[in-house]
Formats: sequence, C-alpha cells, structure tokens
Amino acid sequence: MVPCNWKRTLCVAALVCSFLMFGLRQTEACGPFFTDAIFVFEKHPEFPLERFARGQLGVLQTTYARSYLVAAYRNLIGEKLSDAEVKALNELWDARINLSWESNEDQWIKKWNDARAKVPGVAPPPEIRAYRNREKPHDYDAYLNCQEDAFENAEATLSERIKHFGAESAAIRDWAAAQDAVFSNCGGGQHIPDPPSAEQDALIRADRAYQTAAANFYAMQFDEAAKQFDAIAHDGSSPWRALAPYLAARALLRKGSLAEKEEQGKPALAEAETRLKSIVKDKELARSHHAAGRLLNLARLRLHPEETISELARTIVRKDAATDFKQSVWDYTALLDKFLGDDDEVKSSSVPDAIRSDDLTDWIVTFQDQSDVATSHALEQWQKKKTVSWLVAAISKANGQAAQASDLMNAAGRVDRASPALPSLIFHTARLLTETNRSDEARALLDRTLAGDRSNLSRSAVNLLVHERMMLAKNLGEFLRSAQREPAGFSDNSDGREIPMDEKEAAETTRGAKLFFDTDAANVFNKLMPVGILGDVAHNDVLAANLHRDVARAAFMRAALLDRGAAANQAATVLASVDLDLKELLTAYQRATTPEARRFAAAFLALKYPGLRPYVTAGVGRTTALAEVDSYRDNWWCAEPPGMFGGAPSEGEDSEGEPKKQQIVPPEFLGPSQTEAAKERAALSALGTGPNYLCKTVIDWATRNPMDKRAPEALHLAVKSTRYGCTDKDTGRWSKAAFDLLHRKYPNTSWARETPYWFKG
Repeated sequence: MVPCNWKRTLCVAALVCSFLMFGLRQTEACGPFFTDAIFVFEKHPEFPLERFARGQLGVLQTTYARSYLVAAYRNLIGEKLSDAEVKALNELWDARINLSWESNEDQWIKKWNDARAKVPGVAPPPEIRAYRNREKPHDYDAYLNCQEDAFENAEATLSERIKHFGAESAAIRDWAAAQDAVFSNCGGGQHIPDPPSAEQDALIRADRAYQTAAANFYAMQFDEAAKQFDAIAHDGSSPWRALAPYLAARALLRKGSLAEKEEQGKPALAEAETRLKSIVKDKELARSHHAAGRLLNLARLRLHPEETISELARTIVRKDAATDFKQSVWDYTALLDKFLGDDDEVKSSSVPDAIRSDDLTDWIVTFQDQSDVATSHALEQWQKKKTVSWLVAAISKANGQAAQASDLMNAAGRVDRASPALPSLIFHTARLLTETNRSDEARALLDRTLAGDRSNLSRSAVNLLVHERMMLAKNLGEFLRSAQREPAGFSDNSDGREIPMDEKEAAETTRGAKLFFDTDAANVFNKLMPVGILGDVAHNDVLAANLHRDVARAAFMRAALLDRGAAANQAATVLASVDLDLKELLTAYQRATTPEARRFAAAFLALKYPGLRPYVTAGVGRTTALAEVDSYRDNWWCAEPPGMFGGAPSEGEDSEGEPKKQQIVPPEFLGPSQTEAAKERAALSALGTGPNYLCKTVIDWATRNPMDKRAPEALHLAVKSTRYGCTDKDTGRWSKAAFDLLHRKYPNTSWARETPYWFKG
C-alpha cells in the first residue's frame, strides 16, 4: 500500500541502486562457460574477503574494485577497520558479488496475494510486476518500482482493517479492490482507485486518499502524488499524516532521479532536498528522521556529487566515524565510479580537482591511473607526505629508469615487517631490482620471502612473487620449480567478475590436480623453449604428474612436427610411459624409417587422439579425454599457442577480442637459446592450423601409399578434424580434398560411409 515503509531501511538501500544505476536487471550471459584456474585475482582479493578487510592485503592490484581499495587505504594508513566496519564491508561485497540487491519480487507478491485471498468474494488478483520501464513500454531500462515494503505494509494494513471491519465486509472488499489498482501500476499503466463514497467510514476514506497518492506515485505521476501526500500531511485525522511529508519528498526525489536528462531532474531534487532537511529538523516527525536522512543523502549525492564524495571520503577514513559504514562506502564508490568510469582505463587528468581534495580519493585515482602524470603525482605525494600508502602507490608505478627507484626501494626496506603493505613493497622491490640489473639481490629477496612465513601472503601474492622468481631462473630446475603453481581459485569467469567456484566442484574439474602452469610459464614453454630443452623437461621429475604428462605430449608432438627424429623418439619413449594407450602408435612412429613415414605416423596418432598438440596449456586445460573429440572444438591445435581456455592466443585479448601483441621476455637461463627457439616457432607457425596440416599430411601419404591400411581411416579423421578443430580460410579446401580422395580411392570402406560431408571450416 505504501511506497516505502519509514520503519524499514532496506528499501532505501535498494533505491540507491535505482538512483545511481536505474535498477537495471542483470542478465546472465550465454554459455558455454569453462572452469579454469585463477592464479592472481584482479577484480577483487581472494576469498574469504574478511582477511583482506583486516589487513592481509597481499600485492595490491590497480584493477581491484574501489571498495576494496577503500579497505586497503584504511589499513595502509594505520586506521584498521573495526569489527563493525569489517562486517559492513563484507555485507557490501557480498551484495555486489552475488547481486543480492536484486529483488525476490515473486515471493513478495505471492505473500500479498495470499493475504488478499483471505477476503471472501474478492476478484481474482491482477498481474503484478514489480519492475517498471522508465519511459517507453519496450525499453529495457527498468527500475524496481514497487519494493518489498510496499507489499508488507499493504499486508499489515489489510490485517488491521480486517480486525476492525471484518473480512466479509463490503468495506474490506472495496479496500482490496483499491489496492489492486495501486499495485497494477507497478509494472506499467496509470490506474487510480475509485474515490470513496461519502457514506464510507472515515478510516476507509483516509486509506483511500493514501492509496490514491500511492497509485499516482507508482504510475510516475510524481507531482500529483506529492500534492496528494501534502494534503494528507495537513489532514489531522489521517493515520498517515506523520508519514506523508516524507513520502511527498520521496515522490519528488523519484521524479528528479528518473528524469530523462540530469539537468531536467535538478529542480525536483532540489525541492526534495529542501523538504527532507525540514523533516529532519521537525521534532514532530521524529519517526521519519532516519528514513528522511537517508533520502537526503541520496538527494545530495545527485545534486552535489563533488562536495558529497569528499565528505564521504573524509568520514570513511576515520574509524567508526560513519553512522552507516556500508552505505557510506557504497555511496562513495558508486559516485567515484560515476566520475572515473567502471573500466580499467582511469585517467586522473580528466577527474575534477574538487573530488581529489581528500587524500583517499586522490590516492585511489592516482593508484589506478597508469599514465606518466599519475606516476609523477604519486612520487610527489610520497616525497611530500612520506606515508606508506603513497609509498605503495609510487613504487607500484616506478620502473628501473626512474631516478627515485633506489630511494623507493630503500624506503620499502625500512617499512615495518608487520605492515599490511609488505607484500606489495617486496613484490615491487624485486621487480625494480630486476629492472635495474640487480638480479642477485632480487633472487635473494624473493627466496628469503618465499622460504619464510607465508601466513600474511595470499595465494595471489605468492604467485606474483613466484613469477618474478621464475623469470630470474638461472637453470632449468629453478624454472620448473617456479613454473608450476597452485591456483588462487577456480572460476568460469562468465561475467568477468572472477567469482570463485565451490572447492568440491573445482576438485571434480581438476580431477585432483593441485599444480598448473600460469600463462607466463606456458608462454615460455610454447614460444621461448627449444625442442631440445623441452625434451629435457619431459625427462625431468620435478613437475607434478599432470604437468609432466602435458609437457611430454607437447615435447613429442613438437619434435615430430618439426621432424626432429632423435628428439621425437626420445620424447616418444617418455610419453609411452605416462600415456600407456599411446604406446602402440608411438612405437609405429619410432619404427618409421623415412621422414614422410614419421610425419604420417605422428599425424595418424594426433588424429586418433584429438587432445594431442605441440603446446602446453595454461590453467586447467582441456578436460575432455585425450581420445575424445571435445564438443567445443578444443581439439588438435591452432597456428598460435593456446591461452587459458585452449583456443585463445596466450598473449591475451584486447577489448575488441583481438590478440594483444606483447613482448615475452625469456628467463635468464634461456637467453642463449633464443635464436634457435625463434626459428622453431616460425617453422611451427608456418605449418598452419592443425586440421590443415593433418589433411595435407594424410593426403600426401595416401596418394603415395594407397595400400596402407591406415589410409582410409586417416582420411576420415582428417575430414572430421576440419569440423571440430581450429580453422582458417584454407580449411575448406583441405577438407574437400581429403573427402574427395577418401571417396575416390576407398568408396566401399566403412570410413567412406561414415564421411558423408566435408566442411568449409
């Protein structure tokens, strides 16, 4: 019945979302989604998030959502969060991560309809939709119009009126019909209850006035609603008199918030602000003070964002200074997102100076900005203030050429070992030592840290430090020990928010494996490691069983594709010991006496086992059985090495989905072998995508050796590979050529009958 109960604050929190984000519903992306390892969380810290709130910050990432940076800043400046503040932040993070501000409107509506059904003779309930489109009927910009409190208050009022008038009375049926008109406006329309007759009870007439005002509110007739609520406020006999001033102001606030253009909404917001200030000062309206104060904050957020953001920042940096810490941080970060955007490209030069007048906002803006301007500002602030927070910002941006690099590293070395900043300072000190050609010092620092107490190091932090150590490896053994890592978590990352999955579900996906390669290690194996050294890895027992098997497969396939017979034979022996099912076909390869025969034997093996490829894979990798065709085309290999999910290039992707070209620096021990590695990589890339190469190899062999019993099956599998593997503009041509040869040379075989089509790719 009532737009929002003054006794409850949930509706106000929900209005913040509507106010700042227009209450847009979240929709789930289309699948399929593939679970993979996350070695370093970038959008948020590791779970449980409470550890982060209490100061276990790990290595701070500029890509963290800003509410996490608020918690980080508080810990860095020594203003540790209280238990109440930690609880409030956990609630905020839970709401945002789980999208729990989204409503369960079906449950609210059902409860109301169940209460309504207690009225005998009432008409069937109308359809109620809690969300309403802002403007046009088919717009997708919808907001939560009728919130939970409206249904709860209607249910409570109906119960009271039944006690007063009786469930079977005409007055109650009339009351319920009027309430139906009110709620019919929730999802659209402009339905106003019929006016009461003069003979009806005064209480029913007072309720009808209230229902009419509420109906206009939900129908987006905000001026009329405010006018009617004002009239109720002046009716000394109305039971709704004390609540009406607050609701009139709320109608104006909703009008201003939903205005098509920001400037158009300011007059209504300004009037709402004036009214709410008056309510807060009126002792007779004390019951509305809390709710009015919350709405007043909303009005100020929209009308005076720069002033408000600074006020909020100065409040939330002081321990227990905010009366509602969760809401204050929510409002602050929502406003900050409005100024900075919600992507990773923060440009401090485009941010108004007024909102950077406080240290917290200045620090967040600077920390997330990757520009040279931000780097200079961070150094200036650190030199001026000498605080740990600005030291973290400055050292995270400095590089080996910076004049202040040594000063920053020295300052980092003097920070208390118990400081929450320590993991960040160690990581960036090691990075700067490496960049300034002080590799021995960097190795010593990393080894000392990784061998010490890791209780204050998150798994993400450990993996970042291990990455630095891997790139400083002086030999193959050091490299392998750092290349295999324990993920910080697992996620399908379907919406880019890195929501970790349940540990039991992750264990089922990984089949008990604990260690994996991250993209940096996979890049080294795939692009910087020559076949000879890759073969040495296959003979090494340092790697976990799953990784050793992956390397053994890659070592054989790469050597075979590059026709390195001796290396391939050695790798085949290792592979046969870890993949027993492959032994017969590997033996056939080893017995081949010519390059052509070896190429065909390797191709036939690959066609029989679509999971074989000349590359190792980062993360969980291909989960389909080696001999089975993966339904999502994660089979054989592409012209470029795979990324985290099998098919994507390992350099990463830009915002348009195109591969980013990043320079990959080899670890120290691989430096002398880079000329050889580059030649091999070019030769492997020149072979093209797997299905094309396999078709060509099989066609060449079958043409010269038509009596080989393997030929028809190989041709069938080659055509199949063009359906389920990586393709390019030439794939269709090779598919048809293999198809034609199969049906021309072996038309009466079961393999020809099982190959009714060729594929364009």
